[in-house]
Amino acid sequence: MADYAYANARIRAMQGRLLAWTQYESLLHEETWEGLVEALQTSPYERTWEHAITALDPTHLSQTIIRIDEALRRDLTQSLAKLRHFFSNHSLELVNALFLRWDVSNLKTVIRGKRAAAPVEEILTATLPVGILDDIALAELARLPTLQAVASTLDTWRLPLARPVRTGLNLLGEADALQPLEYELDRFTVMHTSRLVPDGDDNDRAVRDYLLFLVDKANLLTALRYLAERSVLSPIEASRHFLKAGGRLTRSHYEAVVSARDLRDGLSRLTETPYRWLAGTCAEGEPISLPLVERKLDRMAIRKAVNLSRQDPLGIGVAIAYLEQKTNEVRNIRMILRGKALGMGVEQIAEWVIV
Repeated sequence: MADYAYANARIRAMQGRLLAWTQYESLLHEETWEGLVEALQTSPYERTWEHAITALDPTHLSQTIIRIDEALRRDLTQSLAKLRHFFSNHSLELVNALFLRWDVSNLKTVIRGKRAAAPVEEILTATLPVGILDDIALAELARLPTLQAVASTLDTWRLPLARPVRTGLNLLGEADALQPLEYELDRFTVMHTSRLVPDGDDNDRAVRDYLLFLVDKANLLTALRYLAERSVLSPIEASRHFLKAGGRLTRSHYEAVVSARDLRDGLSRLTETPYRWLAGTCAEGEPISLPLVERKLDRMAIRKAVNLSRQDPLGIGVAIAYLEQKTNEVRNIRMILRGKALGMGVEQIAEWVIV
């Protein structure tokens, strides 16, 4: 427990620098771009912003947002990477299990970017190198000529991620969507983390339960995305993309949603599941969208993480909570910046801010 006592003391100090709702309100109610930039400079993260926005003309919004985005990415990467230095032995293995999804997410970003022939800089900006794949590794992968070369390089580095990439590449052609490959990466994440996290003490169970919720979340979004974009997957393919992990959302629940008429009908079929609260996302007659549902799932992820830290303030739940809170904070700031740049109203932007 001494390992967690030291780590949690450091993490709570970092939590103390997270933005409070009053600070979000201040950003939301700034009427000018100059005022917004000044508010960022006087926030708890002034050192993060000072190099990003010093000597920039606030009238050049696109350039300013790009610079602030990069500063946010750098700050988030450094903050989350610190978590790994606070732990050792088995507790570090649990933290690595939590971070594996970022390696997989970054690898997906590189693969999508290469398939779309996006510039290397654009690909790297969308990554968050906090796991095994650091900035240097991701840059090397992004510069490779083909997806096959990506798989070969991962193999050369003797990373277990190479196998799901190779398997996924064998399942798709040049013109196919990337779902089969991404599914193999997701399936690998489930299998690998289940081996990393035994069903042992309270900390093991906390990590396992949280990861199972994330699997449920992924399955829900896969099913609902199929309903929102019918042309992407056939019902049979959608069923094949169910991640089997023993979560609260069963295969029968998943297939019931996939067989629905549309997004609203799919949500209504969750009334007999542990995710019945999603069925009331929108009242009858109100518009419904996948981003709205995803936002509700993101909010629930944060609540679950914070509850874990409250249930056992001396356990790994504190690290899980900070990981979600810090990531969410960057999402919120980016939403406010883009909303202001697009001329959205305060209430419109506030609906997308999660606290």
